[in-house]
Amino acid sequence: MARILVIDDDGEMRETLRQFLGDSRYEVVYAPNGKEGIRLYRKEPADLVITDLIRLEKQGADAIIELRSEFPDVKIITISRGDRMGSREHFMIVS
Repeated sequence: MARILVIDDDGEMRETLRQFLGDSRYEVVYAPNGKEGIRLYRKEPADLVITDLIRLEKQGADAIIELRSEFPDVKIITISRGDRMGSREHFMIVS
């Protein structure tokens, strides 16, 4: 079974991804920050990492750089959620 590691400090976003991925054929593991996500990946690498770019305890870019330096073939989808002019915008970047 393929494994997905989701790293996001926003509980609402984790719940959204949990609902979206919940009925999939994947094993999904969640981490509330980059430090914990890296620890989980080192313990048991995932087939895909979905990570937020902005977080309180290790920025997404820092986590990506650290993962890529240790695991150059890691597949990562980065996501972010921000406010612009009062409206919420969501976007994804595949890296």
